[in-house]
Amino acid sequence: MPRLRLVPKSAWLALLVVLLVGGGIRADQAINHVPPGELSSDAQSYMTISQHLATTGNYSGRNGFVKALHWPPMTSHVFRIAYEVAPGDRPAYRNDVNPLHWAQFGISTLTIVVVFFLGWILGGPWAGVATAALVAFYPPLAWAPSNLLSEPLGALMLSSALTAVALAWRTGIRWWWATAGSLFGGVLLTRTDLLFVPPVLAFLALVVLGATVGWRKGAESAALMLVMCVVVVLPWTIYASGKAEKLVPITTGGGSAFFVGTFLDGNGSTFDLKYAMQDEIRSKHPEYLDADYKEIPAELVLNEVAARHPGLDRDEALLKEARANLRDAVLHRPNELAGLMVFKLGKMWLRATLGGSSTKKPVLRTSHVVLVLVTFLGLMIGVVGYRDPALTSILLALMVATGVHMIAVAHGRYNLPLIPLLIAGGVAGWAMLLRDLRRRRTAPPPAPGGVATGVVV
Repeated sequence: MPRLRLVPKSAWLALLVVLLVGGGIRADQAINHVPPGELSSDAQSYMTISQHLATTGNYSGRNGFVKALHWPPMTSHVFRIAYEVAPGDRPAYRNDVNPLHWAQFGISTLTIVVVFFLGWILGGPWAGVATAALVAFYPPLAWAPSNLLSEPLGALMLSSALTAVALAWRTGIRWWWATAGSLFGGVLLTRTDLLFVPPVLAFLALVVLGATVGWRKGAESAALMLVMCVVVVLPWTIYASGKAEKLVPITTGGGSAFFVGTFLDGNGSTFDLKYAMQDEIRSKHPEYLDADYKEIPAELVLNEVAARHPGLDRDEALLKEARANLRDAVLHRPNELAGLMVFKLGKMWLRATLGGSSTKKPVLRTSHVVLVLVTFLGLMIGVVGYRDPALTSILLALMVATGVHMIAVAHGRYNLPLIPLLIAGGVAGWAMLLRDLRRRRTAPPPAPGGVATGVVV
């Protein structure tokens, strides 16, 4: 049972130092942020939607409401709150984005605190300090305030949800499952690629609790988690579906991600998709005859693919093409499909995102690979060696999220919401092993005849 009063003062002091230094790095990033004109298209979209929310109350992008549904709503709503609490009449103009960068500062700094508690619950107070330090000083997470993407909020929400799951396992208090479900609702409204994580973790709770403390408690815990998740997501689903006049569970962005991710000739990436389809695009759009394939808008390519199914809307048409891609790959090109998945696995986990920079950073990439491998080994020690259900929950969350990107688009950026979990689980696994080794080393030797010394028989 984790108890705050048992955390030593030295651990709190170490956390304070980590928080001050990590927060200072993030404050510098919020001040010296990426210029608005250099933001990625996703960041531009979150910025635009949040400005429309702040000025008109409407959830809409540059091309209206339906287009805005490509992006999950939570990040834009948090940015709207940032505009509302910032002094003055904000946003004063399109490039008035300073409040958003400070919102990212708050989100990413709070994540350091949350992962301390997650690490403490899993492996003890110093495991919490180590987890917080690694998250605080991991460069791609420290760069979060410089950009306006959803990954920092996704990292905070997912870490918070798994903290509640860990408390549910450690304390046996059923309502922590309900808390986890509510937080997972926020996770899904931030990162829809994590859609399958809550049901998988609910199934784990059902099986493990059912086999150990009773199937009724297992069923109630799993149901609490799923019901609360649905309760949080449902109002948005009703609103978005009503506005779009069709069912929109959370977003309409799945079609493009799954089509690109399953297009073998495009190597599962947007750039290679444009390369593979450049001749078709140039024949239909002569204005791109002399343009480099990288200059062809991805939106144009995807629209041409969707136009193959005039009776369907864009997202449905791309999903249909994705299913056809996958069916063809499984039946006729399984080796290529397996190779693509291995490539995407490495692309997602062995590449550190550069925060929008195009400059190669070999030191960062090497340290990132070492971090991933060492923490994954620690996580496996905790899962296999100690059969810890809280660490098993983390492992399943990582596996499910990774599995989605093996079919959809994979990118180093998409590991950012998952890295804090991997660090917390890995540090906890190593802490368990070290404690076990220390305990064995200091245990009294067995007395003659096999009876341990100091034991009254």
